[in-house]
Amino acid sequence: MVSQIPPEQAVHDIPVKTVSGLAIKTVMGNLPALIQMALFPFLLSALITALSIPSLGNPLSSWILSILAYVPHTLFAVAWHRRTLLDLQAPESTSITSWNRVHWQFLLKIIILLAIFYGMGMIGSLPVLTIGTAIPSLVPFLFLGLMIVMLYVIARLSFILPATAVGEKYSLDTSWKHTDKQGWRIVAAFLLLTIPFGLFMLLIAMFAFGSLFTGMPTTPEEATNFNILHFIQNNGPAFFFLQLIILVVTYLPTAAVISMLSVAFKGCTGWVPEQTEEKENN
Repeated sequence: MVSQIPPEQAVHDIPVKTVSGLAIKTVMGNLPALIQMALFPFLLSALITALSIPSLGNPLSSWILSILAYVPHTLFAVAWHRRTLLDLQAPESTSITSWNRVHWQFLLKIIILLAIFYGMGMIGSLPVLTIGTAIPSLVPFLFLGLMIVMLYVIARLSFILPATAVGEKYSLDTSWKHTDKQGWRIVAAFLLLTIPFGLFMLLIAMFAFGSLFTGMPTTPEEATNFNILHFIQNNGPAFFFLQLIILVVTYLPTAAVISMLSVAFKGCTGWVPEQTEEKENN
């Protein structure tokens, strides 16, 4: 679907509070649809999680399952982008039978963005560690700065996701142009939507590790010999239960971030669905 010739730069600035508020309103106003659309991706994620725990010691299996973990996210994200951008009333199918060319393209774009993100992390960590050898106290601040820069770059490229979800021919270069002077606004909206849920998940994890898991190191000697792989495998059911809780909780901020990107994409590019244009011309 090519609705119009895209502009060379952002049409409108992104008002962080307004866009974040619209994203939250979209999620909270569509909770029944969210639950329905998240059900199959959640079950698929739970299956992949269950398979990943006994496969942690196998690098090949772990790598394959880590890639497959983005399949349920793709099913949900494509449908939720479309719901936000196209103002769909009925929930779209998110079962594996709905998988089509758009989902393959969307998954490829996610992998590309992840490769850019982790590639920047690997390259950027070299000067951070080099400086850290001379001034160790700066290391945490340098890594924080590196993470912020990485988020900024991904934010500038993120419009590729909503565009792909609605079938637009759209490139990373076009996304970079459209987000000129908007990158920090997208980062701010992302953090505004995710930090509260991140803190909540941290509390859940702290409670789980304190109550559900056995074999936690309690002395410096135990911490030195601590084997995270054996720890997870020995606490397989508890770890699986924790992962399920985290999966459930993350659907709200995930849907909010997807809606935020869709709203920002629509505002910055002036994008309108092809059907809307046809109605206006008639």
